[in-house]
Amino acid sequence: MTRDPWRLAACLVASLFLVACGGIPLRSLPRLMQLSDQLLDARPAEFRVALQVDARFNPPAQAVPRLTIQLTPKVAGAFEPVNKRLPMQRAPAAVAPQGLAPAAPGRQWLVYSFPVETQLELARVQATVRRAQAQPGYQKGGRLSLGIEQTALALDAPALANTPWQTWLQVREADGYFEVWSGTPAQLLTTASRNP
Repeated sequence: MTRDPWRLAACLVASLFLVACGGIPLRSLPRLMQLSDQLLDARPAEFRVALQVDARFNPPAQAVPRLTIQLTPKVAGAFEPVNKRLPMQRAPAAVAPQGLAPAAPGRQWLVYSFPVETQLELARVQATVRRAQAQPGYQKGGRLSLGIEQTALALDAPALANTPWQTWLQVREADGYFEVWSGTPAQLLTTASRNP
């Protein structure tokens, strides 16, 4: 069984990841290309998003990143489509996430993980994708889109709109973090408004 129908061009993966090709470090593109395969083998309890932001930024508890997953068959009915926005929760404060350098002066790390109910939902999504791969129609292909939605967080930083913002991702603890986007809250919001 081939996985080629699910291989996406680097810019396409990147654009789906934060709905923009700008701001994605070149060194991260190979990791992004592997992300769809890695997600199937991910341990939901180890999945993390780490944001390095201005030290003055203190978002409310309900403003969290979401992992977005869309799996759409090329041929309708070939397998069950997936369209999920899985919310994360803020992890306890840390000087720096394991494997990442301490934040520079005036900066801080905000780390997010999945609550137990979302871990279970991600496990169900993984099972759905595996079932899709086992369907005869799977070979006809489809589209798998992954993203980290951060708009809710950026909306809560109007005074910090032009300060640096970095997004790092850990899919599996053994693989560590890699940077997936760098920009400002204003750029995040501008990009989101262009791609509702």
